[in-house]
Amino acid sequence: MKRLGLLICCLVLFSSCRLYDRIFNGEVVARVGTHVLYEGDIDKLNITGFSPEDSARMVTQYIHSWAKNNLLLDLAQTHLSKSDRDVEKQLEEFRQQLLVFRYEKQYVEQRLDTTFTELELIEYYEKNTSSFILTLPLVKCKIIKIAQNSPYFSQIKSLYRSPKEVDMLRLEELCYSSAEFYQLYPDWVTLDIVAQKVETDLRSCENILSNGSYSEISANGYSYLISITDIIDKGEIAPFEYSREKIKDIILNHRKQELISSLERNLLNDAIGSNKLIIY
Repeated sequence: MKRLGLLICCLVLFSSCRLYDRIFNGEVVARVGTHVLYEGDIDKLNITGFSPEDSARMVTQYIHSWAKNNLLLDLAQTHLSKSDRDVEKQLEEFRQQLLVFRYEKQYVEQRLDTTFTELELIEYYEKNTSSFILTLPLVKCKIIKIAQNSPYFSQIKSLYRSPKEVDMLRLEELCYSSAEFYQLYPDWVTLDIVAQKVETDLRSCENILSNGSYSEISANGYSYLISITDIIDKGEIAPFEYSREKIKDIILNHRKQELISSLERNLLNDAIGSNKLIIY
């Protein structure tokens, strides 16, 4: 009789759990082993603004990913030894490292000086020129992409070589109305950016530009007209203006490291001075 009563209690409890899941989590969407995925889990993805086909595909991808993760988890729990399954120590170490990292990040953000003087930047640049050796050429240039059957093709091809201001203004007018794009780089850029714009590889771009200040690349009925106004070869020192943002990043990183090192030194010295740290 007692066993019957216990069985009835278990059935009621099981039914209650299933009812709770259906009410608060929705219908079952997928099941793999003992793992269950509910409608509520899918709703948390917040898939909105997509077509029904795209939404269905995203849900299917999520279900497959969920299933694979749980299958792998079951496999790991089955085949790993008890000691290998015990990850409490690693989790605690990770928790401690994460807390320290977050505190150090907060500490640095509250104290970091992000201002720079021009003299400070120049001094760093002049003392560390070996850190600014170019691995790619730098150029200042303009790039024009235009259809070869354009009625303005010949005129633009002639004008883009002219250094006269009146011709430059006319070129801009024509490019605005008839070119696929007209890109001006008055500041230094690496040659790979130019290669990407003219849809060629870096080596081909280097070979083309070595022929002179004006180059033309033709492909698929279009011409890329490239005018190089200045160039610095790889292996040379990058100019200060180009290196300015990199210098700021380097100095900021030095300041961050110094703040953290100072924090660690002060903590250690205070602990020793107050006998909080006792070394036997």
